[in-house]
Amino acid sequence: MKKVALSALAAAMISGVASADALTLYSDPKTGQVYTTPGEGRVEMGDFVSAKEVDMQLREVESKGSEYQDKMSKYVNVKSKAKTLEFSGTHYFGMTSVSPERTGSTSVDDSRGFELRRNYVQVKAFFNDKDYFRVTMDTTKELASTSTTYANMYAKYAYLYLDKVLPYTGVEIGIAHRPWIDYEEHNAWRYRSINKVALEQKTNATDNGPDLINSADLGFNLKTKTDIFSSEIGMFNGEGYHADKAAKNQNNSTDLSLEWRLTGHILGSGMKVGKNDVTKDTYANLSTYGLISKNHKDNDIVEDDNSEYDRSIYGIHAVYNQPEFLIAAQYYIAEDEAQNATVGNGKEYKGWSINAEVRPMQDWTVLARYDVSDIDAVAAGTGVKTKSQDMKQTLVGVAYKYNKNVSFIASGKHITDATETTAPTTIAAAKEKDVYMLTTEVKW
Repeated sequence: MKKVALSALAAAMISGVASADALTLYSDPKTGQVYTTPGEGRVEMGDFVSAKEVDMQLREVESKGSEYQDKMSKYVNVKSKAKTLEFSGTHYFGMTSVSPERTGSTSVDDSRGFELRRNYVQVKAFFNDKDYFRVTMDTTKELASTSTTYANMYAKYAYLYLDKVLPYTGVEIGIAHRPWIDYEEHNAWRYRSINKVALEQKTNATDNGPDLINSADLGFNLKTKTDIFSSEIGMFNGEGYHADKAAKNQNNSTDLSLEWRLTGHILGSGMKVGKNDVTKDTYANLSTYGLISKNHKDNDIVEDDNSEYDRSIYGIHAVYNQPEFLIAAQYYIAEDEAQNATVGNGKEYKGWSINAEVRPMQDWTVLARYDVSDIDAVAAGTGVKTKSQDMKQTLVGVAYKYNKNVSFIASGKHITDATETTAPTTIAAAKEKDVYMLTTEVKW
């Protein structure tokens, strides 16, 4: 690289000498005499420069080249067997204030503080224009309901992507995208920095939700794109990228999770799915999604047949966007069926969500969302159902795009979560909380 730069510098300077101080000479073929001016019978010999001046210019090139090398020595050389290395980052910083209320109890205090809700740093190593390996590290530090939490770092994604392994289809292999959440976050709910999508939302200091799935897991994901149809179909461990896979004394494929998304693109925007510019593009998508996960186990569940369960999820989703506004809605049902129904408990889930954006002027967006989550616990042996959660959430906010890399969001949400005590008809007093956030999004 240095040799190329120095050669270019030398060539540029020498060409400058030739253009400024070149002397055209002529000769008489009969006598061989050389002249500095044209004349009858004289033939042009070409342009010549002074050897002394060239020597002086080359000495100057060497001097400047030495300065260039000194300057370049301050930088680190990057070596890779990949054709191209692409670095990028996504970061969500925020100030959060939570004001919980619980009827008949004074044990819950207000909480507020700064959060690092996401800190993605990633690199893609391209082997050619389409195939690459991606690694994304994820660091998170949020307000939580326990004092044992700290800043955790995970390998969020670590996968090989191969393009067109089948017609119109590529594949991710490794810690890969699961089919649903990434699609919803890029096409319908674009504010992960203030709230997760309905299926992923957890119950903690700032949220209440079903916590059914997360965005990445070990496995593979086949991703198909055409103008009118796109899909993702994959097989995964099922517990997610930061949980453990239950190890049972059996070896068959039913212990994995089959997951899918099937989307019809009514306005023919399927080739741009995930890369739409919502302020310029118009699209209308209708999707169905789900999973069937065998031998599922969460982090806090002991590894045995009494606490493990089979999880199934089925949902539908629709979104319409044009430069002035966006509206999206979904409905889902899910079930956790205990593998040992006489001992382990199960759960049934039903929920829906609707969200919208209005863009009244350039760089400004007004957003809103409403969620309902209904969870019933199914008692082991008897099958009696009791209300585990009856959550309703209302969220509103305003976003300002400062530039292509930075956005600011002010938002607030009100959550009501009512649960039953001992019988299906006895509802405990509702727990309520208000959550206010000031958020900075950074992307580069």
